[in-house]
Amino acid sequence: MNNVETHVLKGFHDPIINDDTWNGLLSNGAVNVLFLTLPWQRTWWANFARGDLLLIAAYKGTSLVAIAPFFTDSGMVFFVGSGGSDYLDFIGNISDPDVLDALLTTARQKTSNFVGFRFHHVLDKSLTSKFIQESAERLRLKCFDEQSLAAPFIDLDQVAESVIQKKSLVRHQRYFEREGDLDVRNLNSVEEIMPRLEIFFSQHIKRWGGTSYPSLFNDQKQCRFYEHIVQAMANMGWLRFTELIWNDNPIAFHFGFSYQKTFLWYKPSFDIDLARRSPGEVLIRQLLFAAINEEVSIFDLGLGGEPFKQRFATGSELVRTWGVYAPEALTSKQ
Repeated sequence: MNNVETHVLKGFHDPIINDDTWNGLLSNGAVNVLFLTLPWQRTWWANFARGDLLLIAAYKGTSLVAIAPFFTDSGMVFFVGSGGSDYLDFIGNISDPDVLDALLTTARQKTSNFVGFRFHHVLDKSLTSKFIQESAERLRLKCFDEQSLAAPFIDLDQVAESVIQKKSLVRHQRYFEREGDLDVRNLNSVEEIMPRLEIFFSQHIKRWGGTSYPSLFNDQKQCRFYEHIVQAMANMGWLRFTELIWNDNPIAFHFGFSYQKTFLWYKPSFDIDLARRSPGEVLIRQLLFAAINEEVSIFDLGLGGEPFKQRFATGSELVRTWGVYAPEALTSKQ
């Protein structure tokens, strides 16, 4: 670690952090996904902060090479965005072992009553999983693979035409077109989206009411987060808010994103009273059309291997949550 220096930043408004600096690091990092962008990270922390923010910059000479977007809570260190973010990682290039070792060592030193790290939702393809395990061994920490999740996707370069012509998708759409007026509204601006959010929240709450998975929008903090994401991202060109209108009534919504040639399926909803007519599948078909028109390569179906995703997916990524602990912390729990 002799050639690496670290500095704890003064938060997301530290003078060294700006869009160009952050984007430059992100483009040189293991993965470049929406959940690692500065608007997402900053907005997530502003809405869900707990414990203490711990942003650590790593320098090789005078060059900023990486930022660890951490926060600490009860002796544990987490990625900012741990909760609601499908994929997380470091910002920048941590392939040099000295860089990662320095970031983890600094985080350990700055964390009161240090227990360990929990790195949520690291993509296997990023190599960060490998780097974490190797760094843990060098630093004499104990590393555990604590959870893995599938992240199915559709490779539109391979199956664009065939997937939108699936018989079930076409059949469900034809019902709504035959029985009334079906309209698709793709909204992108703050002025267009904000008035529709309360309707979207209410529909989502009703959709999941009475199930084992109540809507996250029962929590007003989640509602405010989505509002703030709209305000933070609408002008970036990444936000995709889609509404299906049938006979002047909203029957489905989707709150998602398009970033780096990937269309991200993030938070859908549909009118539960029309469930047997599958408005959700009509929504998927329209989003696939939108993604194809944008010439994106990947339609990312997000975390989870639900059966409906498997009907469309052409492949699947794997994300892992890694636990890295001080040996003495594990001993004290035995």
